[in-house]
Amino acid sequence: IRARFPAAPSRAIGERPIDLLVAGCGTGMHAIERVIQFRPRHTLAIDLSLSSLSYAARKSREAGLTAIEFAQADILALDALDRRFDLIDASGVLHHMRDPFEGWRALARLLRPGGLMSVALYSATARTALRAAREVIAAKAYAPTPSGIRALRHDIAGRAPSDPLRAIVNFPDFYSMSDCRDLLMHVQEHQFSLPGIAAFLDAERFTLLGFETRAEARYRQRFPDDPAATDLANWARFEADNPATFAEMYQFWIQKRPGGD
Repeated sequence: IRARFPAAPSRAIGERPIDLLVAGCGTGMHAIERVIQFRPRHTLAIDLSLSSLSYAARKSREAGLTAIEFAQADILALDALDRRFDLIDASGVLHHMRDPFEGWRALARLLRPGGLMSVALYSATARTALRAAREVIAAKAYAPTPSGIRALRHDIAGRAPSDPLRAIVNFPDFYSMSDCRDLLMHVQEHQFSLPGIAAFLDAERFTLLGFETRAEARYRQRFPDDPAATDLANWARFEADNPATFAEMYQFWIQKRPGGD
């Protein structure tokens, strides 16, 4: 983390082996990547889907990572868990919860002071065209079936380049059947703003360490007085002028401040 965000005000979490929680692990790829990356002492990977967890357990065994503990669990029920973690990964799960901030607070309570959290959330600015597409989906009654998704993609791809909906073809998920359904037809999705994220981090005593984004160099050119690239007010101005900056999601690292337990 220090190598990735050298100017960020990060704190060492100690020399002990870390305990890792992967919240919303799905079919396991991300959990496997995190274990290879951080080599934790213990890893707990949770998800609501038992079929996804079964697949994840099989793929982790095939990768030789037999120490990952997989469990079917609800993030909101984890307060009963008598465990705390040094690192929590919550990439792409909170924005599908009924109340994402409630889920985020539940995870924050499981993080030791000084612990690190990786978070990924949908940007409302970047997903403007997707909101418009959902209105079209409702009006034309496109079904979340293979034929319905194909018809929807044909509709969007056939629009004039000047049509705002045509921008959806720039999302890589548009070209995969399952990913396109998740992109445009998910049953529950929340989108976020940088001011809203800033307010949450301040209230829950988190320090932003930095974003995972290819736009960082351009941001630094525009805001040279922010060498850590962690000023969310500046980032909000940057995103307003460059709406596709976080098309993939806001992906960022935060650290729990001492006293933030």
